[in-house]
Amino acid sequence: MDPARLDEVVARQRALSAGPAADPAEVMRLAEALVTRFELAGRPVDLDEAIAAGQRAQQALPADHPYWAEVTGTLRQWRSFRHRQHGTPEDLDEAIALTRLLISARPTGAELPGLLDELSGLLITRYDRAGAITDLDDVLKASRQAVNKTATHDPDWAGRMANLAMALRLHFLRTDEGTDLDLAIHTAEVAVEHLDPGHSGYATVRSNLGILLRARFGRSGDRGDLDRAIRLYRQAVEHDPNDPLARSVLLSNLASALHDRFTHAGNDADLDEAIPLVRRAVDLTPPHDPAKGRHLANLSTVLLSRHDRDGADADLAEALEVLSAIVSLTTAAPKLRLTTALVRAEAAERRGDADAALAALHAAVDLLPVIAWHGLDRASRESALDGVRDVARTTAAVAVRLGRPEHAVEMLEQGTSVLWGQSLRLRTDLSELAVTEPELVDRLHKARQGLDGATADDAERTRLSRLWDATLQEVRGLPGWTDFLAPVPVEQLCRAADEGPVVWLNVAEDRCDALVVTDGRVTVVPLLGLSEDSAVERCNTYLESLSYAAQFRGPEDFLVRERFREELVDMLAWLWDTVTEPVLDALGFTGTPGEPLPRLWWCPTGPLTFLPLHAAGHYGPGADRTRSVPGRVVPSYASGLRALLRARRDRDRAPARVLAVGVAEGDGRQPTLPEVRQEIAGLTAVVPPERLTIRTGPQATRAAVMRALTEHSWLHLAGHTQPDPERPMHTGIVLSDGPLTVLDLADLHLEGAQLAYLSACLTTLGSGRLSDEALHLSAVLQLVGYRHVVATQWHIEDRHAAQMAEAVYSRLSRSGELDADSAARALHDALDELRGRAHPVDWASYVHRGP
Repeated sequence: MDPARLDEVVARQRALSAGPAADPAEVMRLAEALVTRFELAGRPVDLDEAIAAGQRAQQALPADHPYWAEVTGTLRQWRSFRHRQHGTPEDLDEAIALTRLLISARPTGAELPGLLDELSGLLITRYDRAGAITDLDDVLKASRQAVNKTATHDPDWAGRMANLAMALRLHFLRTDEGTDLDLAIHTAEVAVEHLDPGHSGYATVRSNLGILLRARFGRSGDRGDLDRAIRLYRQAVEHDPNDPLARSVLLSNLASALHDRFTHAGNDADLDEAIPLVRRAVDLTPPHDPAKGRHLANLSTVLLSRHDRDGADADLAEALEVLSAIVSLTTAAPKLRLTTALVRAEAAERRGDADAALAALHAAVDLLPVIAWHGLDRASRESALDGVRDVARTTAAVAVRLGRPEHAVEMLEQGTSVLWGQSLRLRTDLSELAVTEPELVDRLHKARQGLDGATADDAERTRLSRLWDATLQEVRGLPGWTDFLAPVPVEQLCRAADEGPVVWLNVAEDRCDALVVTDGRVTVVPLLGLSEDSAVERCNTYLESLSYAAQFRGPEDFLVRERFREELVDMLAWLWDTVTEPVLDALGFTGTPGEPLPRLWWCPTGPLTFLPLHAAGHYGPGADRTRSVPGRVVPSYASGLRALLRARRDRDRAPARVLAVGVAEGDGRQPTLPEVRQEIAGLTAVVPPERLTIRTGPQATRAAVMRALTEHSWLHLAGHTQPDPERPMHTGIVLSDGPLTVLDLADLHLEGAQLAYLSACLTTLGSGRLSDEALHLSAVLQLVGYRHVVATQWHIEDRHAAQMAEAVYSRLSRSGELDADSAARALHDALDELRGRAHPVDWASYVHRGP
């Protein structure tokens, strides 16, 4: 159409479409004219206006209108197209929502199998980027339904079988179950057998089978699978699809497979063929298409391989540029960007460019909260972090190797406790911003009210997360607010060490170090006797012994408990020799008699998060007191410097109001705890009755305790724990009507909370998969507001628990008022009475977390 004539059509349709009462058909004609002009002139504003007009038309029509399905389907196609052009996640979300609408409105129509197949493809795209587990479940469901509702003689049946195979592949990538992969390959092979060369999906179906065969080659090393995959890729490329995007994927897949064979067999011709293929794939892909990142990653890989083979500096230089481009490509999958950043850092380090390596390392850590985006449900975020759980420790180790320990501290601060960090940012005080920007603060409030809890469904959580992110970017664009909710620089973090050293213990594959923060400086103490393997081995042995001791508590199980006692003594000695003594010696903390012991905070990572660092030492008859951590310092734990700064800022001098909760009965499998009532009653000697609320037995319900928590600044909990290491958010304290879990507590936001004393077993036991995320009871209580937490690392005897509580509270109240800030020394001094006469199993379980 003549451009001038088209402009006239657009102008006329704008006039006909003006106003809220406009005919939806006229509005849709405007949208179609704008799309035509976009296709001719390529102006994005035309497509944007067309989609807005299409949305108006679609929303104005009832679902039973004969024109509704056509309008909805067209709008879905435009949204999907704009997503491919610009990578906008909102367009992908809307395309999925519109497809679901069409399916629900036409549940039995002839077009249903095609809609289900398209829904599966859209969900695969979103799952690749965001990783929501619910999307993967829906992909499998939609793919299977599409196949089941399509007759085997239908020309589209084979293509839908191929899409089901790719859905099964995604399930395999999540579960790593070989049976899933075998089923996916069988499904794809059936699809290939039933598809004629003239079918539009001929090339894609063959390429998909190639992808699956390569995956099996990666598991088994069977060269036959790789060779067959390459043959299939060649057939797909030779078919020459007209769609440039489809062709780019085929070329990139072939290039990647050729590179695999070069790596496996060393055939130079494979590498030489791969490079121009993947260059062509990159050229064919629009700048913001989600596939661009994958093609660029393949290009960087082949360039680095050719540099390793030929030594050409130009290849390395180009590879570094490509790697940097991927890291900056916001439309690429976040996990791809992160792994690319690590490769970029390694390559820069090899070139001796420390600054470039550090920039790439910081970029990798910056992407951890993007991978575990707060718009995902918690299970999906935990799953996403599980795949990158070593990144913070790995990057910190590289920073130490490069001589930049300050950067290492920043990386650990930002890259550990990611999930809690997201929750804390939602709870940030916005009062200062509200003075000048009340409208922005109102938007942030609306977003966080829905996000800071478990009530929002997937769609609402996504919408609120996007609102939060967009508003946050607006705030950071204001003068003076550039660093709002940004990672805290090390210069500010070091203030946390004003009251004593804070020690990050970094356990990484290639080195282990203590990063000692004192007086605005970070000092590295290499832990030469420690390795990641030895730490993991020790941790596994300890946890296995602990598990057995926790399960077998009867008088006849003496040998099981004795094994744990022996393991514990051996563990404490090993921790002293390999970890804690080198640190305390470097600090000059010798435990000189007569001098007050200094404070010290441990921030362990990886397997060390499970181990009793606070009690490390040599014990037994005639043991030297100064050969132990409690003989030299008053130890505490912290999740990081930022957490300490926050806790010190939130001091509240108001008189303590104490909530004492005691439940002696277990969950049916646990024994009754007769000393719980005595322990709770003992609090009446130190807390005035008007400031003490007691909930025991049937009164200690989940609802009653949750209500009372908001009215008290101190909490004392005595009873049983119901641990769930596989699902740490479901670990809880047993109350009269069920457990009060980590998940329940995480929804609270307690102003003025000062101290929580957990007189129960295993209240610091978290997730073995996500050790750096601190997913346990004591950590969640700090998240919701308690500045200090006294907790336990293993099981405690009922009689010892009551005695310990009495000893600690008598010291907390020495000034006449309960003083939360004396908690660490009160616990240390109370335990000191036991150390000389009791086995470590009886006292070393107790820990302090907080300032």
